[in-house]
Amino acid sequence: MEKLENFYNQIKTSPVFYGMNDEELKGLLECFHARIRRYEKGDMIIRQGDMISNIYLILSGGVNIEKDSYWGRRIIISRLGKNENLALSFVGSKDVEANIDAISVEDTLVLVLSYEKCTSMCRNACTRHKILINNLFQILSKENIELIQKIENVSQKSIRDKLLTYLSNEAQKKHSNSFDIQFNRQDLADYLNVDRSAMSFELSKLQKEGLISYNKNHFELLSY
Repeated sequence: MEKLENFYNQIKTSPVFYGMNDEELKGLLECFHARIRRYEKGDMIIRQGDMISNIYLILSGGVNIEKDSYWGRRIIISRLGKNENLALSFVGSKDVEANIDAISVEDTLVLVLSYEKCTSMCRNACTRHKILINNLFQILSKENIELIQKIENVSQKSIRDKLLTYLSNEAQKKHSNSFDIQFNRQDLADYLNVDRSAMSFELSKLQKEGLISYNKNHFELLSY
């Protein structure tokens, strides 16, 4: 069992606890019986069909949000990393089963909080509860924006357009035309829901046309 106090400095940088001082944060974590869980690469954190009753905050590592089709094809919905949250949309909906899998893609540390305690105001309506609830709404808003961006990426008709839209959105998020992406080639193909070989062929064409330059996971968008 990991000791919570060893991670205070890391935990307080999370957007979930933005605006809290050390005393408020420690009191909140104690009130919510917060605990640390460690997952090895490939471990399943959430399975399709689970009823979610906790908030999972990633302290380190990375997690794929995935879904398998009826015929077994894997689709990557998103890749989450440090200070991001798992299944917040599901935990906020009572009696709704998770329709995704959350799988660690590397050794991962997760802070687990009871969602019911997070959203139930205590008798004194303390400041830390108000701050937390406001932060959770902010995070949900950000997740909705990212979902809209994912829909934009995958709704393009051709593999070429899916790649260009995805890379353009990544450049805008990084505020630079030179950036690293979080996916390897297979994961990127599963994220865009395309064939890996066909996608690699299109990437090569885009580079030959002078639209992009890339080396492994590093990309640069070039002018026409």
